[in-house]
Amino acid sequence: MPTPGATAMTFSSLIEDIMRYVETGGDDSEAANIQMPRIVNNTERQLATQLKIQGYIGTYTSQMQTNQAVISKPQAWRSTVSINFGSGPSRNRRTTLRLRSLEYIRAMFPNQLSLGEPQFYADYDLDHWWVSPTPSDAFPFEAQVYMLPPLLSEANQTNYLTQYAPNLLLFACLGNMEAFLRNDSRIAVWQAQAKEVYDGLNVEDLRRMVDRGQERSTD
Repeated sequence: MPTPGATAMTFSSLIEDIMRYVETGGDDSEAANIQMPRIVNNTERQLATQLKIQGYIGTYTSQMQTNQAVISKPQAWRSTVSINFGSGPSRNRRTTLRLRSLEYIRAMFPNQLSLGEPQFYADYDLDHWWVSPTPSDAFPFEAQVYMLPPLLSEANQTNYLTQYAPNLLLFACLGNMEAFLRNDSRIAVWQAQAKEVYDGLNVEDLRRMVDRGQERSTD
């Protein structure tokens, strides 16, 4: 757990730390100040794509639509852990959908008008899943997904990264800032620091996470 108080990272303190580390001056300082919030947010998006740890998993609940094979993903979706839905008279019988490619599903169920309880899902596009067979009812479903946490800003000073992986966020931001400033010799330094923290964070988290009865793997 992070220690509350003056040493805790916030959006404002992160900006200040980055500026101190890169030691910009003159026109570079003005350009860096303008660009810095974008660099922080882009780094957050980058880490959300790379990290597969517990703090990024969220639960999304909704309902399928009868006669509709395409269902919407949550807005902050990054990747899917699992999807299950409720069936039976009380909708309390949980069935886990199996992930397959869209091509496989369409080969198995070429007739989209053939309705039933879904068995498989695939990524249809960035914003939608495809399930087959096409739902015969408005089945409630629950998806465990990796999600982008609320991005840092003046109005949102802390999030998961500032609380549990502040050094990773700092080092990753520094690498991206050095790239912006074209300080090529410093980029590798911060990337190495970020990788060390990243590897340790994943190992620590993977050791204590059990994903639906199977030990999580970095493969």
